[in-house]
Amino acid sequence: MARTTSRNHALAVRLAAVAGALALTATACSEAEQARDDAKQQVSDAASNAACSVGNAAIDRAAQEARRAVDRIRDDPQGAESDLENIRDALGAAESAVDGDVKAKVGEAEDAVEKMLGQARDAAEGANVDTSAVDDAKDELDRAVADIKDVC
Repeated sequence: MARTTSRNHALAVRLAAVAGALALTATACSEAEQARDDAKQQVSDAASNAACSVGNAAIDRAAQEARRAVDRIRDDPQGAESDLENIRDALGAAESAVDGDVKAKVGEAEDAVEKMLGQARDAAEGANVDTSAVDDAKDELDRAVADIKDVC
């Protein structure tokens, strides 16, 4: 009987050691999973911050330059057209470098600049500038600028 108790005690000690090791392993795995999840979140946050930085910079500069170009449509429609093409192309490049909501807002700014560009092209060909269409495009651009700031 003493041998059985001794064996049971030894078995109990081994089982306790195994249980302890499993608990440590589970804790280590849980900590490793948490560390992995934290790292993923940090990468995601960094990517989002980078997208916002690119999007904000592109859209702010585009808005300033587009307003200056639009102000010149009547006096220098070819110059305004050239400037607006460059602005549109810069927004297109920025849009391809970001994703998600930032991409959508940069795309909306690009669309607004494209509408301004249409007016500049028409004016360069001798047509009268549709000031309400230009004003609508300015408003769209302003909304895109405000929206990207809300997203970021």
